[in-house]
Amino acid sequence: MHDHHEHEHEHEQEHLEAFTLYDEEGNEHNFVLLGELEREKNEYWVCEEIFVEGEDIKDFGDLYIFKKSTDEEGNIYLDSIEDENEFNEVVKLWEEMGEADFEITEDESEDVDN
Repeated sequence: MHDHHEHEHEHEQEHLEAFTLYDEEGNEHNFVLLGELEREKNEYWVCEEIFVEGEDIKDFGDLYIFKKSTDEEGNIYLDSIEDENEFNEVVKLWEEMGEADFEITEDESEDVDN
């Protein structure tokens, strides 16, 4: 697990693409997609956890980077990045894009609920 800290920034809620992931224990986690990256033919999603009540976003949580893969039917799967060097390179790429001045949390493998 990588260290993380709180960050402050504004979100325009109506423009966020939200989705739900389930962890290995079946717990539901909600995220918004902040950006997509490509590195060495791999795709990554930079996401921020959100806490919802009904249809409203009540709070924002940590940032995560997931490695994206797609199966033959077009289903998207997001997994944690196991290799620390790969993770650090993707974080560096995200920061170089000027999109982040805060650290990103690594998470367990999860599947997107379509």
